[in-house]
Amino acid sequence: MSEQLARQIIDNYVTTTLALRASNKLPTSETGMETYRSERLDIFIRWENAKFSLQELPNEYKLQAIQAIEQITA
Repeated sequence: MSEQLARQIIDNYVTTTLALRASNKLPTSETGMETYRSERLDIFIRWENAKFSLQELPNEYKLQAIQAIEQITA
């Protein structure tokens, strides 16, 4: 695996994690609720796929992944 691909996987995880956190504002209308649910599910699926990709990183890139995760949890 190239370092560039590993960085893309890590960045994708960070991006989807931040998107998942940002999508927690509930709409006030029922129509908005359906859109919210659909968009939130899409974001969750992308986050879960990013998480699985992150788990497949070779050990040499896992330290970079941990550092990136620590930055978004701080």
